[in-house]
Amino acid sequence: MEASEKKALVNRLRRAEGQVRGLEQMIETERAAKEILTQLAAAREALKKVGLAVLEEEIRNFEAIEAKEERVRADELMALVRQITKG
Repeated sequence: MEASEKKALVNRLRRAEGQVRGLEQMIETERAAKEILTQLAAAREALKKVGLAVLEEEIRNFEAIEAKEERVRADELMALVRQITKG
């Protein structure tokens, strides 16, 4: 992963961290459910984008030597896709 890509991911994670802290405050101060749910969706989306970027990097580095290994690796990648996109 290039340094610029890594920095972008770290920045996204920091924004998501800030969003989660904001959610804590919103709950403590009993903000409206609509506001909390909107912020929650934004935090979830930020984390999802980080996960997809990491997955994309993994796919770019995908190198299989034999067809059998390729199939196993493809299954592993698809399991990752299912894991990060469910919910």
